[in-house]
Amino acid sequence: MQLDSGQTHTVNLKQIHVAHPVDASPPRPSRRPPRLIALDGFLPLSCGWKIRLGLNYEVKHYKRDPKTLLGPKELYDVHPLGKSPVAVVTDNGETITLAESGAIVEFLIERYGGDKLAIPPTSSSMQDRADYLYWLHYAEGSAMLPSMLAMVFGRLPAQAPWFIRPILQGVSTGALDKMIIPRLKAQYGWIDKNLEGKDFFVGGKLTGADEQLFHPVMMSFVAEILDTAPIDSASYPNITRWHAAMLDRPAYKAALEKGGENNMRRFVQK
Repeated sequence: MQLDSGQTHTVNLKQIHVAHPVDASPPRPSRRPPRLIALDGFLPLSCGWKIRLGLNYEVKHYKRDPKTLLGPKELYDVHPLGKSPVAVVTDNGETITLAESGAIVEFLIERYGGDKLAIPPTSSSMQDRADYLYWLHYAEGSAMLPSMLAMVFGRLPAQAPWFIRPILQGVSTGALDKMIIPRLKAQYGWIDKNLEGKDFFVGGKLTGADEQLFHPVMMSFVAEILDTAPIDSASYPNITRWHAAMLDRPAYKAALEKGGENNMRRFVQK
């Protein structure tokens, strides 16, 4: 080795030690299958679309209180509001807990699905993209409210002490007949019209919008869970056809076999 002075020195290379930085951070968790938290009686988000994405997922069911039908205290350990469904996803060393089915649908489809089950922002059709977003969020917005109200008022008399049940029965029937059922029928008329001549809601293919709308339809339509406020399926032939096709999809059947059910009659007991 020659120095600036011009002198030459011999260096024993064996005595040279190069210090490499040591990564002291803990190892990242490996990718885990998304874990779906749900209360018994519901097949979380239909689950079939997760199979369509090729996701290997786990389902954790919590038992409802038989009287209140609310979730147990343990569910609050998963999410502070104690609601379901909830998705727990570990990927790239990060774990997230996400509630709200619409948010879960969007998150998993965008992260793992590419253009599968979605109309992406890059779609050449602005109308298809707008329709996709509309139906995706309509399911738990305009469509869900009258369905939930029908379930609540349908259960109300049975939950009350016997001596005031006749009064509450009159209140419940009045609310259903004058306010809730007309709105419910308006919503289903709108849905049925938009399914005229189509197998799916948007883009000519199955998307997250179909999966999201499957749940409110199950709540208040063909399954006839609303015994106190029946919806005549014959009045909505397009929904009936679409609903039957959804039930017949291999992915939905596979989700049932994996674990879960859609049994909502229990929520409207006379």
